[in-house]
Amino acid sequence: MKVALVRTNPGKSGYASAYGYIAPPLGILSLAGAIREVAEVKVIDAEARGLAEEETVAEIEAFDPDIVGFTTIASTYVNPSLRIVRRMREEGLDSFVVFGGHHSTFTYPLVLREGVDAVVIGEGENTFQELVKALKERGSIRNVKGIAYVEKGDVKVSYREPIVNLDELPMPAYDLVDSKTYRATILGENARIASVETSRGCPYNCEFCSASAMWGHAWRFKSNERVIEELGFIKSLGYNWVFFVDDNFVVPFKYEERLKLLDAIIENGLNEINFIIQIRADIISKHPEIAKKLADAGVRVAFMGIESGSEEVLNSMRKGLRKNDTLRAVQLLSEQGIITYGGVIIGAPYESRKDRKATYKFVQMLGDHGLGALQISIYTPLPGSDSFYKALKERSLLTLNWDLYDVLRPVIRTKEKLWRLYFESREKTYMFYFKKWLHSVMGKAEEYSKPVLSSAKGYVVRRMPHYIKNFLKLPVESFLVQKRILNSAKKLDESTIRILEEVYTRHVMAYLRMFHEAMNQKRKTKV
Repeated sequence: MKVALVRTNPGKSGYASAYGYIAPPLGILSLAGAIREVAEVKVIDAEARGLAEEETVAEIEAFDPDIVGFTTIASTYVNPSLRIVRRMREEGLDSFVVFGGHHSTFTYPLVLREGVDAVVIGEGENTFQELVKALKERGSIRNVKGIAYVEKGDVKVSYREPIVNLDELPMPAYDLVDSKTYRATILGENARIASVETSRGCPYNCEFCSASAMWGHAWRFKSNERVIEELGFIKSLGYNWVFFVDDNFVVPFKYEERLKLLDAIIENGLNEINFIIQIRADIISKHPEIAKKLADAGVRVAFMGIESGSEEVLNSMRKGLRKNDTLRAVQLLSEQGIITYGGVIIGAPYESRKDRKATYKFVQMLGDHGLGALQISIYTPLPGSDSFYKALKERSLLTLNWDLYDVLRPVIRTKEKLWRLYFESREKTYMFYFKKWLHSVMGKAEEYSKPVLSSAKGYVVRRMPHYIKNFLKLPVESFLVQKRILNSAKKLDESTIRILEEVYTRHVMAYLRMFHEAMNQKRKTKV
């Protein structure tokens, strides 16, 4: 049995073009680790290798797999993956095609009607392993839990209970890809970056996020021993940077456990690796002592969701965050030499122009107090999020062209013009970095030493002509983006809307109910 696992190439992402950043496809590597004992596995990462669609098809065809799996961890991977499936069929390749990931989980009926054989619903390691075994033994896939497929014209779907103990997961097959392919040039020419997962689930309830619907509201985590084992394996493969992909690297009720992990990283000499984490500002504000511990353990960059400078918008987003916490966190982390990377979202339907101005003012103030990097995204209702189903109900989505769901372009009707949102998201980002650059030119040094910044500044200076060129093109580009969105905008098909609403009521509710039952059973067993 031969299995090809594919990440398609949706075009250069914002991270790749702005920062020279591309990390391994962790979901695919986790699946590869789950099936490598029962199948011969080949990972084809078209995005990292810059493969065109015809080149990707050629690699699949040369391997001649029995099964081809495609990741759709983001909506922008869907259309390129479907085009490759169509090319495969045209070439006479009759492999069994499986889709998985966030997007397909919440849109599986739409994916299946495009000729995909099966969709893995939710977390995929156990489900995909069972599916591969069933196909290998020439058995029916009817008894495989956690998949959706079409039988006699009807969509069949079932759900699988979550993996409560993440230590049961096999080691991701990091060795099946070349570490030299994965880089973060802005962090240094020799930066080799891997992705590592230490937990799943999110106990928070942000209305724009699909993480809880995908992984559950409870926070499941790998043991410290397992995390140390993975980090040691990654280090042996030549990676010197690690991005912890956890939506929240620290949550309040496991705070002490995380301190022990940081201590274990230090004790095992793994703080020679440079780490990037995602963390909430209120965690840092409430526990200021953790900032030094993070720095000692090798954390060099911390991403925080700032989201807005308007308290009203933060409340509508259900962020549960205060602006003072963000300011305090930026200052505390900066004092320890950690680069703070803030994420902002503009263009929510409940946001006014006054709210956006407050956000831009807040971001500039944070920049003066140590915020080192900024990402301005445009509010995008992603499948699986509450915002997506609210937009479906209100018929406020402009398009279901998933290529546009990259959080860089507006896809929902708002109070503001589309071109203005796009223009401001770029212009304010450029102005943030221009101010940083100007301070550097004028000799105004950072208040706290951040060694990584020297590499980042050199990268930015080298690419300055590129940034200036893009900035000058911005007005025309903004109107072209609006034109493309409006050209793709049309009254959404009512049957499609009903299908997606049914997925919400069937999947999200059924899966979360099953998830909570499994977690409650675990607690009873412990007692």
